[in-house]
Amino acid sequence: MAALWRPASAFGGDCYDALPFSGTRAAISIGDVAGKGLPAAFLMSNLQASVRAFAGDDVPPSVVVERANRALCRHTPLDRFVTFFYGVLDTDGRTLQYTNAGHNFPILVRANGSVIRLASGGLVMGISPEARYTQESVRLESGDRLVLFTDGITEAEGPDSTEFDDDRLVETVVAHRRESAWRMVDAIINRVTAFTGGCFRDDATLLSVAIR
Repeated sequence: MAALWRPASAFGGDCYDALPFSGTRAAISIGDVAGKGLPAAFLMSNLQASVRAFAGDDVPPSVVVERANRALCRHTPLDRFVTFFYGVLDTDGRTLQYTNAGHNFPILVRANGSVIRLASGGLVMGISPEARYTQESVRLESGDRLVLFTDGITEAEGPDSTEFDDDRLVETVVAHRRESAWRMVDAIINRVTAFTGGCFRDDATLLSVAIR
């Protein structure tokens, strides 16, 4: 597992986390607050604390997200919301059980280059305390690469104002699917940096997992 967090300013509204439950099970998450700066950072820190409080080895991802959403709704200004992805990796059972609350669809690429997008879940967080979330389970195979990211990656702009976009990201992940988790992160951020000329206008976060 490898991660990179690059805030656009002194304070960022992105976060990622990994919570080990045992030697074979762990939760991973990534989130993005609408907005930047200190208010976004405070809101994200509240969310991260709530998720850690509600998470547990026996708590389904949909329940964690629903509870965290209710807590977040008590503190979220009307002009802010959060996109969030939460999943539980089980290396013994070879599964990833997840819920996606309006976040950019993570990329799961197989060893043969086929791609699965992790989309199931529900509404962005912080909008409705009554929101309900679904969850899905995907089978993991040896050689898989999982990449979680925020829109600071796909919406990064080049000198001509074109965006890096989702297609380029998927292309990069597929091309480097045999690399380690750290090399995957390096390959993505190096390509985005070259595309933008090193100028990031939004927080950019990546989390990569290599399945053995």
